[in-house]
Amino acid sequence: MTDPSGSTLHQVNPTAGHRSAAISGLLQNSTLRGPSSAQLGWADFAVERHTILPAEDPERRVDHHFLVLWDMHVAEGETPGRAGRFIRYKKFPNTITTCSPGIKPAYRRVNKHEVIVGAFGADFIDGLEAELDARPRGSFQRLYGIDDPNLRNLLLLLLEESESAGCGGRLYVDSLTTALGLRLLFASRSRKQPADTKVSPLPHRLLRRVLDRMRVDLSETVDLATLAAETGYSRAHFLRMFRAATGQSPHRYLLELRLAEARALMAGRSMPLTDVAVACGFSSHAHLTTAFRSRYGVTPSAYRRGLVRPVELSN
Repeated sequence: MTDPSGSTLHQVNPTAGHRSAAISGLLQNSTLRGPSSAQLGWADFAVERHTILPAEDPERRVDHHFLVLWDMHVAEGETPGRAGRFIRYKKFPNTITTCSPGIKPAYRRVNKHEVIVGAFGADFIDGLEAELDARPRGSFQRLYGIDDPNLRNLLLLLLEESESAGCGGRLYVDSLTTALGLRLLFASRSRKQPADTKVSPLPHRLLRRVLDRMRVDLSETVDLATLAAETGYSRAHFLRMFRAATGQSPHRYLLELRLAEARALMAGRSMPLTDVAVACGFSSHAHLTTAFRSRYGVTPSAYRRGLVRPVELSN
């Protein structure tokens, strides 16, 4: 799978399986620990857990935007300073370091580093910035072991989605990827994201067009770009206007539609639950069960048996 610029985000290794070529190119002497999002074919973003062994890492050029979340324990090493001297560093768990396209400095690891790494194609970030009405100022600045809960939480949500085999679906991944990319843009350029201003709701005729597109075939995989194209707005602006109109994200609204359809099909009692899951766009029977129980308070099988009436939960 390649990103729009043609540079490889993912590759297939006959011995190691799917993994991100971009992340492999960033890290030296590392071991993948856990599944990679490369298995899911995400086009614009990759995320993996890695263990990096103590070693020297030379200066080299990188072509992607990276976020490194330091994990588990303090990472220690040295980076080159002036007059050929090395400067000690310590990276603490739950902090973030970034690396943008350009020259990555050399460094020397003195202990094992446990990291979670996310990678964006440069063209994806450039395209996202071009969609903004008010763009952040300045050039990309490296974030060096900062505590940014927004970056961290969005990255961890994407890691969780990857490690659960992508059960949330394409629209969920697209929404998280867009949100993480926007946060990275403002954190790396202006270091301060502007406060949200009041956003006009999506006009009714455009909202109806988007909802009709969602309802065409609930089993179909729909992405953020497709829904945004129905309105003529950018992905970032569409997300905000849709939420202003419905009070929900597009992914959550689509999930509600799928759950309502599943509930209707289950009431007929003739279709197996595995077929209900497929017909309503859930990745598996287990995914349907988890979502249904979270929304209604009972499992699909219990609901179908009529032993418990589902409790409507507030959105």
